[in-house]
Amino acid sequence: MNIHFELEEDLWWQAKANLPSWNGFQSIGGPCGSNDESSASDGTVTVLFAPEGRDASPLNREEVESVIWVLENESDISLNLLESLLIIYPQLQITYGYSDSEKAEYMPDVLVPNDFKTLISLHSVNVHPLCRDGVPYIGFEFGCKWDEEHGLGVLMHGSRVVEIGGADTAILLWLAEKDADKP
Repeated sequence: MNIHFELEEDLWWQAKANLPSWNGFQSIGGPCGSNDESSASDGTVTVLFAPEGRDASPLNREEVESVIWVLENESDISLNLLESLLIIYPQLQITYGYSDSEKAEYMPDVLVPNDFKTLISLHSVNVHPLCRDGVPYIGFEFGCKWDEEHGLGVLMHGSRVVEIGGADTAILLWLAEKDADKP
């Protein structure tokens, strides 16, 4: 698998990749990962390595292998992410507390993972410079219809969901470190 990373703003390494599991979701070419057009995404997404917690030196072999692991396992990772989101989504609906008419527009009931295709858009996949048992921590940052300001973030350890919250959940290294420290 060939992936080419470029240093972005001397802060993180970035590449484009196609994740077939996200084909058909909202297109995210607008500002801050917002929906930009009525046509669906083709699954192309920005992959960031070490959104925080690393210097600007080129990726080493182990770091590249972490990214490749994510790309090779994206189908299982994405399926578990969406199934976990489906489980907590009713609680999110309560938390946001939209009126019935607002709920119909911003947070309609979702019955199956594919129902999220019109509600969320994958902005970036953040591969953290931290592994546990040889498996990387990964943050998925989304734009979402129900919270255009804070978005949606999912932190995962491999295909296991660690935490779901605002978009910053996807990039916060300390959340991954906290999970990695658990016995």
